[in-house]
Amino acid sequence: MDTLIKRKWLGAAAKTALALTFTLVVSASTYAQFTLVAHDGFNYSAGSLNGQSGGTGWTSSWVNDYTSGASFQVNATGMSYSGLTTTGGSLAWANGGNGISEDSRSLPVMNSGVVFIQFLGQFGSSSGGGTPNIRLLNSGAVTGGIGGNGGPFGSSVSILDATLNPAANGSSSSSANLSALNLVIARIDYQNDSTSLWVNPNLSTFDYENPTTPDASYAGLAPTFNAIGIYSRSPGSVDEISVMTEPVPEPTTASLMLTGLGVAFVCRRRNEASARAS
Repeated sequence: MDTLIKRKWLGAAAKTALALTFTLVVSASTYAQFTLVAHDGFNYSAGSLNGQSGGTGWTSSWVNDYTSGASFQVNATGMSYSGLTTTGGSLAWANGGNGISEDSRSLPVMNSGVVFIQFLGQFGSSSGGGTPNIRLLNSGAVTGGIGGNGGPFGSSVSILDATLNPAANGSSSSSANLSALNLVIARIDYQNDSTSLWVNPNLSTFDYENPTTPDASYAGLAPTFNAIGIYSRSPGSVDEISVMTEPVPEPTTASLMLTGLGVAFVCRRRNEASARAS
């Protein structure tokens, strides 16, 4: 066989082997388990939330750093939702200061992949003046939030932007009322720059990896955050805050073996072709 033809054949064989290997690796990939970044079920003795440090994954204690307001109080009784495991008590608005209860807590920075924020919440039927909501903070600056803040959609559970406002067209506001007991699940997709919201889903069928059509969404909003702050006027209750990440696909042991076999195949073909050409 002519040397040039041999080289062309070798190149085609190598490309075919690599393409086959890539296909097998992708098809054999699988999702690892979701990673719980931080959680707090507020399993504390009754009293102020300020200074409490239970739960897991956080990088600081709860702190009442809104000097004009008061810290939330811990209730011995927790909130509940069908299919959701709950522990300990819950938070409740406390009188003091300018009538706003506030506490915040730090966690590792969230700014890549897909991140879920989940909590139980029940606020008043009206909103405005910056409340009631759970704010996402990055080095102290508000980057987004979940809840309400007055306006046409002020009574709805909404995705809020860095100015604590929902989308003007209503797309980021759900039909769920702030005054009801709600299980809220927010999904921040940093890869596609969007945030989605589900309120009161059926947890027996809800698929976090492939969720149903969201109740609200905000395109172009994927807030980076390294702290969560809770703000509410009377009344306001929150429980079971969780933050977790959805990992990117990781190759399984089988796919790694296939990669090695593909590389070995290409190397062997090169050696055989070189021997025949010499």
